[in-house]
Amino acid sequence: MKANLPVREPEQIKAWLNQDIYGKIQINNKSKPIFSMPDGPPYANGNIHVGHSLNKILKDFVVKFKAMSGHRTVFIPGWDCHGLPIEHAVAKELGNKRREKSDGEIRQLCRDYAEKYINLQREQFKRLGILAQWDQPYTTMDKNYEASMIRSLAAIFDSGYVYRGEKPVHWCWSDGTALAEAEVEYADRKDPSIYVKFEVTKNFDKLGSPKEKTFFVIWTTTPWTLPANLAISLNAEFEYGLYGAGSENWVLAKELAPGLEKIFGTELKLKKTFKGSELGGKNQVGAHFDGVVTKHPFIDRDSHVILGDHVTLEAGTGCVHTAPGHGQDDFLVGQKYGLLPYNPVDNWGKYTDKFPEMQGKRVLDANPLVIQKLKDSGHLIYEEIINHSFPHCWRCHNPVIFRATAQWFISMDESGKQGKIREQALKEIKNVKWFPSWGENRITAMVENRPDWCISRQRLWGVPIPVFYCEKCGESKASTAIMNKVAAKVEKEGLESWYTSTMNDYEDNAKCVCDSTEFRRGTDILDVWFDSGVCHIAVQECREGLTNPADLYLEGSDQHRGWFQSSLMTSVAIHGRAPFKNVITHGFVNDAQGRKMSKSLGNVVDPQKFIEKSGAEVLRLWTSYEDYSTDLQAGQESFDRVSESYRRIRNTCRYILSNLGDFDPAHDSVPYEKLEALDKWALSKLAEFIATSTDAYENFEFHKIYHAAQNFCTVDLSSIYLDILKDRLYTSKKTGTPRRAAQTVIYAVVKNLMGAMAPILSFLAEEVYQVLPGKEKESIFLTEFPKVPSEWVDKQLGDTWQKIFEARTVVTKRLEEARQSKMIGSGLEAKVVLTVPAPVKTLFDKMRDELPTIFIVSQVELKEGDLFEALVKKAEGTKCERCWTYSPETGAHKKFPNVCPKCVGVLS
Repeated sequence: MKANLPVREPEQIKAWLNQDIYGKIQINNKSKPIFSMPDGPPYANGNIHVGHSLNKILKDFVVKFKAMSGHRTVFIPGWDCHGLPIEHAVAKELGNKRREKSDGEIRQLCRDYAEKYINLQREQFKRLGILAQWDQPYTTMDKNYEASMIRSLAAIFDSGYVYRGEKPVHWCWSDGTALAEAEVEYADRKDPSIYVKFEVTKNFDKLGSPKEKTFFVIWTTTPWTLPANLAISLNAEFEYGLYGAGSENWVLAKELAPGLEKIFGTELKLKKTFKGSELGGKNQVGAHFDGVVTKHPFIDRDSHVILGDHVTLEAGTGCVHTAPGHGQDDFLVGQKYGLLPYNPVDNWGKYTDKFPEMQGKRVLDANPLVIQKLKDSGHLIYEEIINHSFPHCWRCHNPVIFRATAQWFISMDESGKQGKIREQALKEIKNVKWFPSWGENRITAMVENRPDWCISRQRLWGVPIPVFYCEKCGESKASTAIMNKVAAKVEKEGLESWYTSTMNDYEDNAKCVCDSTEFRRGTDILDVWFDSGVCHIAVQECREGLTNPADLYLEGSDQHRGWFQSSLMTSVAIHGRAPFKNVITHGFVNDAQGRKMSKSLGNVVDPQKFIEKSGAEVLRLWTSYEDYSTDLQAGQESFDRVSESYRRIRNTCRYILSNLGDFDPAHDSVPYEKLEALDKWALSKLAEFIATSTDAYENFEFHKIYHAAQNFCTVDLSSIYLDILKDRLYTSKKTGTPRRAAQTVIYAVVKNLMGAMAPILSFLAEEVYQVLPGKEKESIFLTEFPKVPSEWVDKQLGDTWQKIFEARTVVTKRLEEARQSKMIGSGLEAKVVLTVPAPVKTLFDKMRDELPTIFIVSQVELKEGDLFEALVKKAEGTKCERCWTYSPETGAHKKFPNVCPKCVGVLS
C-alpha cells in the first residue's frame, strides 16, 4: 500500500467512472427514502479555487454518507452560465472585432465560453474524488432551464408581484447596468465630506420671521448628487435650533450643534428652538405645500423642507440632503411628497443635458467641480476628506452609484396570491433549520431590510424578460400568457427564438392602451440571481431523485444575501414556502494569517497545484479538519498537520492489513464471547468511534469525525491495542484462537474505520476495501455505513480498562526511566513490581496473567498500596529466542531448549 496519491488517485477515479459506481449507487438505493440536495451552481468562468473545493467536498461528504446510510442521494452538479463576467471576457477576447459581431453572435460566443469552462471545471471537480451525475449536469443556459426561468417569472407575474417602475437602484456605470443587492460589495473609499447651506425663501414665519438671511445646513459625502437635490429632510421628533452664525442664521439639529460648532470653527448662538414637525411640510409639494422652502445653491430651483423617519442624529446636521433619483430613502420620502425621482445622469455615469453645465462629465469625477461652484457661490461652509465604506460592483470592483431608471422589480410588500413576500419569507425562515444557528438571524435581518428586488439588467448574455413595448407611447405589454408562450418557444427552439420573434407570434391583434398596434421587443435580461434562484423549479421539480422542498442547501456564508435569498424569494412568490428544509453555510478560506487570498499578496492556494504535489485526499481531510462554519485558514502548517494525520491513519490500516493475509472472515472469525477482554475493549472503542462519527455526520459536524478518527487511530489503536497485540499476532499459534481473535478484531476495526471514513477519505477507504479479505461489493460505496452491534457496547468494560491503562501509564513512565539509566533496553528485559490501590486490587489479581502482555514486560508482581506506583527490576530467568520474553523456565524443554513454556506450546 504505497500512497503516491498524485499518481494513484487518477487511476481510482478512472475505475469509479468506468465501473459507473455513482450509477450503481443510484440503482441500489432507488427504492430508499430520498435525500435531496441541489448543487448551488458555481460560475462557469476560470479554474476552480480552494473555496470551490471546500464547497464541493463538503457536499460529497453529505452525499456519500447519506447514500451509505440508506438514502437515495442524487447529486446533479450545476453551473451558472449567464451574466456579465462571461460577456466581459468574450468582449475582451474580441477586442476591436467586437463591433463586427451581431448580438446573436456575441451570445453564441458567450455560450461557447461557458461550455469551455464547464468542461474544465467538471474535470477539476472529478479530480477531487466527487461522485456525481457528471454526464448530465444542469446548466442555467440549457434551453429547458431557460424555459423554466421564464415560466417562473410568469408565475410570479401572475401572482401580482412583478411591476415596472422608475426608482433608484445600484447602478454600475462601468458596465452600464443595474445591480441587485447581492451584486454589491462594500470597500473603503476616500470622498469629500461637505457642509452646505440652503437659503430660506418662503414660509419664514415657520422660523419666527427672522430678519437676517437664514439657511438650512446639510451634509453630504456625494457632492455630485447635489444637482439632483429637490428637498431637505428633517425628523419630525427632533429639536432643531435657529442659530446665529455671524451675520446670518443657520438651522440644524440642536443635539449636533456643539460638535458642529467645533468642526466649523464658528460660534453658534441659539435663538429659537423648533420641533422638526413645525418646519417640515405635511402636504405634498405644490401650491398647498406648508413647509419651509429653500432655494438650491446653484440651480434655479426650490428645495422643500420635508419630514422623514430615515433622518438620524448619528452624523451630519439632522438636515438631510434629499435627491429622490439617487437614494432609496430619498426616493421613498420623495414619493410621500409627490417628488419625482429626478436623475440627470446617464447609463455610463455621466451628467446629461439636464445639467448642461457639466454635461458629459463622469459624476464621480465631478465632486471637485461641484465643490468649487459652492465655494464660488458662498454656500460651502466646510469640507474635508473622509474614508468611508462605499458600494462597489462585485464584478468590475468599480464604485457604483444610486440612479433612478425604469426597471422591472419584484415587490417585497405588495399583497399577491401568496400574501406579502417579505412577510411570508420571514415566517418561512423560522421553519428552516440553519447550521450554524446564527444563519437564521443573519438572513432575517437581510430580508427585513432589503428593498424590492430589481430583476432587470441591461446586457446581452442572459435570459430575456419577455415583454413588448409600444412604439408610440412606450407602455409595456406584459402578460402571463405571452411569457408562457415565449417559454414554450424557447424550450423547443432555444433562446435565440425570442430575438427573432414579434408580438404577432404570441398574441393576435395586440393593441396598446393608446390604440397603437406597433410593438418592439424588450431588450432587458433577468438578474443572474434569478437564474440560480429558480433552481427549485428548474432542477428540484424537473430532475428525478430530487424534491421540492429540498432536504438541504449547502453553500458559503455569502449566499445569505445571494442564492439562499433569491431561492427563498422566488419560492415564496410561487409556492408560498421555502425551497429548503435545512441550510448549511461554510466560511471563506483565508491564508494562515487569516488574510483574504489574493494574487497581489501571493497567498492563493491553487487546489490543482496542491493536488499535483500532495493529492486530493489530503485536501479532503483538510476540509474536515476545522469547523467549517467559521472562516478556515489554509497554510502550510495546517496542511502539514493534516498530512501527518493522514499518514497515521494510513499506516494504521497498512499495519492491520499486513496481519490479515491469512485471515478469512467467513471461516476464521472468533465469536464475541470467546474474545479476550482486551479485544472486547478494542471493539467498545470502535463502537464509540462509529457512534461519534454517525452523530457527527447526521449533524454535519465533520471536524468531530476528523478528531475522533485521529484519536482512535493514534491513542486507542497505535498506542494501546496494536502495541499490546504484537506479541499475540507474531508469536501465538498461527491458527490458534488467540491469534484468530486478534485478527477478528483488527479486521472489524479496519473494515468499520474505513466504512465510517469513506465519505471523507474516499481514496484510502476504497484502496483498503479492495484488498480487504472477504470483500463482497464492487466498491466500498456500495456497502452500508457501519452499525454498532449491541454486544460491543459495554460501559463497565470501559471503566475496568480505564484503571488498567491508568496503571499502564505509570509503568510506561518507569520503564522509560529505566531505559534512560541503561538498566534495561527492551521492556521485555524488565520485571515490574506494581503497587495498586486496595479498591482495585481484586481486579488486578484477576488479570494477573495478562498484565505482562498489557505492560509489554516479562513479569509483573502485585502489591497493595495507596496509589499506582511501579518499581522496575531486571527480569528473572532466560530470554526466549522466539518471543524474547524472559522466564525462569526457558530451556526446561529438551526438544526446544531455548524457548519459554508459552512458545513450547505453540511449537509443539
